Amino acid sequence: MSEEKNNLAYNDSDNAIHRVPDNQRKGFISIAAVAAGFCICMSGLYTGAAIAFGLSFKNAIIAAVIGNVILSLYGGAIGAAGAKEGVASAMLSRHSFGMQGSKFVGVLLAVVMLGWFAVQVGFFGTTMQALFPGGGFITSRYVAAAWGGILMMFTAYYGYKGLNILSYIAVPAVGILAVIGMVFAVKGAGGIEILADVVPREPMTVGAAIVAVVGSFAGGASAQADITRYARTPGVAWGGTVFGYLIANSFIVLAGYVVTVATGEAELPVAFIAMGMGAAALIILILAQWTTNDNNLYTASLGLANAIPVSKKKLVVITGILATIVGAMGLADYFVTWLSILGVGIPPVAGVVICDYYFLKSRQYEYGTGTKYCQVNIWAFAALAVAAVIGFTVNWGIASINSLVVAMVLYFIFMKVFGLRGIGIIGENIEK
Repeated sequence: MSEEKNNLAYNDSDNAIHRVPDNQRKGFISIAAVAAGFCICMSGLYTGAAIAFGLSFKNAIIAAVIGNVILSLYGGAIGAAGAKEGVASAMLSRHSFGMQGSKFVGVLLAVVMLGWFAVQVGFFGTTMQALFPGGGFITSRYVAAAWGGILMMFTAYYGYKGLNILSYIAVPAVGILAVIGMVFAVKGAGGIEILADVVPREPMTVGAAIVAVVGSFAGGASAQADITRYARTPGVAWGGTVFGYLIANSFIVLAGYVVTVATGEAELPVAFIAMGMGAAALIILILAQWTTNDNNLYTASLGLANAIPVSKKKLVVITGILATIVGAMGLADYFVTWLSILGVGIPPVAGVVICDYYFLKSRQYEYGTGTKYCQVNIWAFAALAVAAVIGFTVNWGIASINSLVVAMVLYFIFMKVFGLRGIGIIGENIEK
């Protein structure tokens, strides 16, 4: 294939199954904007709302910060690897899970992100109906979810460039408006000291709240390389990831908490309306959902592109339509349960990849024609399965951390004892 055709292939696929060329790499501002856009979303606000009646303000801050430190650490580790190697998360997993095994990982992450897309679409439909109760057919829950899903597909279709442009517009706008909303809420409640003295109605542990915070972006952090593969350096990837989670996501979770506690209303569209923020609320909610959902669909399409020989743009359209239908049918109603499952079951994937890349392969991966992979590494899947079970069954510590750490430790032991001797390493695949 000629160099010109190679370049065309890169551009057509948004580098879905290729390294990102050096001339397409981005600096901190671009990576941070996209990462923050991913995090500033309705699910983050609803996470804050979900913990609002269970935690004091002090404990909510602790849960938000610790949860996002966790996301920053393991998301940053995955993201830095993606930046150095210039590949998406599913491709990154080829060396640990095997060529065929990485297809499973890609599909798993795709299912998770499409689930989030469906959740966000459902939120959008509910939001439009709450904001415009007399709007008739166009703002009814299911119809609004449908056209909202199509809107969110648009930027994902155009790849990283589309995500980047929207994030530059949306992130500052949502940030400013969310600050205004928090000020309105605090003022209406009688001051910050009132919030500080709130007694939880339905007490929950800080650990459970941390799991909810981690769960809100467990899939996204595990697929952080899908964004940071465009970073110029691993340091830029780390910086953008930390900004997205520790700054942007902590802020949006606490914004949801404050608005809910101050108004006593867990339905955030209703809460914003009650504060007199009708038009501003509309802008916040639309942009927040849009910047996250295009990322969800983008990441899902990259994962599927690693497993299915279909162009990424076609995958965006097909999966976007299917997820929109599911979201309009009410998947958002199971939001808290979804968070809990994600918060425990997805981090082990990242644990395996982190262990393989940093501790077994010393940050030395090869890609391109002639690269050898195994077909399936059973020890990666064994570590993943056992870690998930332990995360769901052990009632000690933070379940998300338990599953992540157990996956790393077990994979390291399995590979040292068996894998590096060729036991359990099935088949061989040479990249063409």
